Amino acid sequence: MPSHPLLLVTYDRGLHWKSQKPKPYHWAFFIKTESVGYKVLGTAHQLRGMPGAFYYSGPEQVDLKKSGSKKLDLEIGSVESGKIGRVTEILRAIPIEKNEASSWNCQDRSLAALDTLRKEGFIDD
Repeated sequence: MPSHPLLLVTYDRGLHWKSQKPKPYHWAFFIKTESVGYKVLGTAHQLRGMPGAFYYSGPEQVDLKKSGSKKLDLEIGSVESGKIGRVTEILRAIPIEKNEASSWNCQDRSLAALDTLRKEGFIDD
């Protein structure tokens, strides 16, 4: 069964409007399913929203080259074609903090997801 690279991708979110300090990078998971010319196609899994209103809407079909990914695309493991749905189940089950005053963000969620993905054998040592 074919295997697809699992990546942790980061996005530069620019500067905070008031303090002008860099915002934390946005983290997301990406399963690369195909490369065609300059396109890198696959499924992104990312948290959306803001503190108190974060949500996960499920897998999104994207071209990684057009997604605005900057800084780092790190291959962290692989997913067999028949287990892509299991990755979605795992990511759907990661709790989302709903406290608006919390500093919890996509990085915290990604770290929790990495732990579970590692236990299930999707992350390389």
